[in-house]
Amino acid sequence: MKSNIKQGIIETDSIHKQRLYPIGSFINVFLMMLFALFLLPLFIFLIFFNILHFWIMGQKPISSKPYFNFDRHNIKHLNFFDKLWCEYCEWANGSLQWALAITNEIERRYCPIKTHCDPHCDKAKKWREEFLEYDHKPEDIEQYYKDHYLQESDIDE
Repeated sequence: MKSNIKQGIIETDSIHKQRLYPIGSFINVFLMMLFALFLLPLFIFLIFFNILHFWIMGQKPISSKPYFNFDRHNIKHLNFFDKLWCEYCEWANGSLQWALAITNEIERRYCPIKTHCDPHCDKAKKWREEFLEYDHKPEDIEQYYKDHYLQESDIDE
């Protein structure tokens, strides 16, 4: 099986052939840049929201470090465009994963209740494993907050 990375396109035999060749590449680049254009304001908003929201709530902000690892530009055999696309993908995926982590923490804080869900939701929403069951008692919520958010300093008071 022949595998070759060429300007962000993986060609493995005929499995990943592009449509609309050669214009498909230009359309694809345009769409990816459009996605980045819409993602950039979200990324900037996340920076400020993360700091302010969690400061107001008295919590540590969600660190972005685990979600971004810009290192693929160090791979020697990639050309300039491959490296550029690798960094683009790292930024785009990292931004969305960081947004999800922030949203997950907010959900943990405000609504730690599992939903009735098809089996496929369990895979997509793994962070809900520690949440309360859908059919829970009101006192379970109080206990949840004590277990997850009560700090040592709160106990002494």
